[in-house]
Amino acid sequence: MSSRTVNAAEVIDSSPVGAFQIGIFVICALVAAMDGLDTQAIGYTAPLIALAIHAKMAVFGTIFSAGLVGATVGALALGPLADRFGRKWLLCAACLLFSAFTLATIWVHSLNELLVLRFLAGLGLGGAAPSFLAMGAEYAPRRLRSITVAALYSAFPLGAAIGGFVGAYTIPHFGWRSMFVIGGVGPLLIAALIAVWLPESLRFLVAKGVRKDTIKRILRKIAPRTDFTDAEIVGGELVIPQAKSRLASVFQDGRAPTTLILWVPFFTGFMVILTVTTWTPSLLKAASVPISMGVLILAANNLGGVVGAVVGGHLLKKYGPHLVLAPAMIVGGISLAVFGQVTHSIPALMITSIVNGLLVGGSISMLLSLAAAVYPTMIRSTGIGWAMGVGRFGQILGPIALGLLVARHIPISGLFIAMGIPCVIGGLAILGLIPLLGRLDFGAASAPTIDQIATAAPEI
Repeated sequence: MSSRTVNAAEVIDSSPVGAFQIGIFVICALVAAMDGLDTQAIGYTAPLIALAIHAKMAVFGTIFSAGLVGATVGALALGPLADRFGRKWLLCAACLLFSAFTLATIWVHSLNELLVLRFLAGLGLGGAAPSFLAMGAEYAPRRLRSITVAALYSAFPLGAAIGGFVGAYTIPHFGWRSMFVIGGVGPLLIAALIAVWLPESLRFLVAKGVRKDTIKRILRKIAPRTDFTDAEIVGGELVIPQAKSRLASVFQDGRAPTTLILWVPFFTGFMVILTVTTWTPSLLKAASVPISMGVLILAANNLGGVVGAVVGGHLLKKYGPHLVLAPAMIVGGISLAVFGQVTHSIPALMITSIVNGLLVGGSISMLLSLAAAVYPTMIRSTGIGWAMGVGRFGQILGPIALGLLVARHIPISGLFIAMGIPCVIGGLAILGLIPLLGRLDFGAASAPTIDQIATAAPEI
């Protein structure tokens, strides 16, 4: 008896998003939120940890960098592994990794111990992102893919904002260690949930051509009214010849110029986000803004980033990167420069901080949506992971570079202009993608959408 052929990707694209997929997106968003909470927690608790281990605050720049270096290595190393072994178990391993070493922080006794623990926790934090972003993108229908990825990463600033409110209560009542208990137990519970309930990426399973019964069971949850009993499942995507390394695959088949140009806004955008987060409270305090108000201004920035991520994902899908992402980065850079000119006015600082979050924070999520769409299934985690790894290098270098400017006594107005310039450069780089997208036949008559980018990217 002949069997009919069913394209798994088309099943996802044509079916409504149900409770099964929403559950996947929620788990991925929880991972992102814990990442945001942990990243912010070390900043909130640093002065208290310094007192506990008898260290000077001046040396904590090394501690912050250690976490970021770990995250960079994690993104670069675990992203390719997720393309080889699957998203689910690499995501579970990453959660266990940053859970264990975050919890271990409560027993730290020296600066060197803290340095090692932050690096090891960073490995998990950096390694989780490529897997949960790829997982979300691969279970979302094509029409909602950019919005889904943007919404997932918006959980990062949301987790950071929630961590601030939680820390404001728990630290005075239970001490600085309470934040690391929360930051360690949370991903441990999520890892258990991933192991027990989260399925492997359907597109990954089909592309690998394994576990046919598992594939059909997942398809029944996505399209319960369809009978897949005698169906032959295909993915509509061919496996590329194996490259000598997974990194090489993001440069093959004409992708090299796109990859290199895409790395520019990743580098500058991630640089600006972390530099703003780490330096703004101190710079505002130097400008005679009360520290409590500085925390609220930064919280407004994070919340603006959440809104910008969700709205930006929708606009990106509708109008394309050069009409949405590029202007957001360019205008975001200008708004940062304006922020440094209005330190005499709390209302003006609050308004420009929200605008910064909307544009700059939203740009980061849109960049991730773009990367998820440009790279095909078998190298998607690699593409996202290496792009984020380049961004992590920007995060490491940005605060250090600004610190050098502070040491040269550059006025606060000039410092925020310096922070805005990389955003403008990133936006201009996005405009530089237009000729490349045109050569990939996105359609010259209309603005390329995120879905057109996914369709026109070389299939694998």
